[in-house]
Amino acid sequence: MIVFLTIVLYACSASNEPVIYTSYSGNWKCEETGSISGYTEPYYVTIDQNKNDTTLYFIRNFSNGGDNLMIVVKITGTEVNLIQQPTAGYPLRLFRGSAIPYTTIKLNYTLFNGERDIFYEAQYSRK
Repeated sequence: MIVFLTIVLYACSASNEPVIYTSYSGNWKCEETGSISGYTEPYYVTIDQNKNDTTLYFIRNFSNGGDNLMIVVKITGTEVNLIQQPTAGYPLRLFRGSAIPYTTIKLNYTLFNGERDIFYEAQYSRK
């Protein structure tokens, strides 16, 4: 009887409702495709909100470059705009971004590697 009650109580407390996010801050799964390799590389980024300006966000591990490689973006509604170039690595030549608030971020950008431009498509999700 105790085992039965434990199972019933656990089943009642477990929620199958989707998580509702209210911020961009947190860990995100990135699936990025580069124009040279042509394959999709999954990795994780961390997004932190600026404490002084709540529309600014720090994206760490940008382009899978490690925690020290960071960009700053401004997210307003569904627009994502680059505010600061990467803190290390190659400079961005082009940058376009869009967001579905708090659940998906899509970035298209071009890095110049010293020899040529490399185009990337990246999609961040809360998976």
